[in-house]
Amino acid sequence: MSTMRRWLVLAPVLLVLGCGVLPPPNLKAPVLRFRDLEVRDVGLERVRFNLIVDVSNPNAVDVPVTGLNFVLELNGQETARGAAADPSFVLPGSGTRQVPLEFSARTADLLDVVRRLPGSLQSGLSYRLKGSASWGVSGFAIPFDRSGSLDLRAALRRLLPPGRLETPPAAPQGGRT
Repeated sequence: MSTMRRWLVLAPVLLVLGCGVLPPPNLKAPVLRFRDLEVRDVGLERVRFNLIVDVSNPNAVDVPVTGLNFVLELNGQETARGAAADPSFVLPGSGTRQVPLEFSARTADLLDVVRRLPGSLQSGLSYRLKGSASWGVSGFAIPFDRSGSLDLRAALRRLLPPGRLETPPAAPQGGRT
């Protein structure tokens, strides 16, 4: 069989197979909500975490995911690397699923972030989450890259009782009494 005939025979088969193997066009990004964070292991070199994320799929189609990996940067510094705990899973169409993530950070990097937290209370904590996942078994990589800033003062206000984060009044500067 000639090369041209092979392609003519294989082309329809590949098209039929590709319909379920490749992601549809205009796929919307999932919406994440962090549910639970647990410190799994603390060592001199690394700290390991487990994180449960509720992932909502805004698409009407199921999204098969394999090989989810990510890197987290805080204030411009790579702080953690991780992956989905399950090597493959499906996000149900127009539904939500809990996805367990495992990640680790160098202890020195985390201590550096903690050391800079007082300054981040005023300026915010910038973050960047980047990585990729594959569409099912196709190996078709779907990269993601999100960044932003967290207002730590607002987050602490929601967590602490009222009045605990307020700035104390300035001390008198001398002069008339």
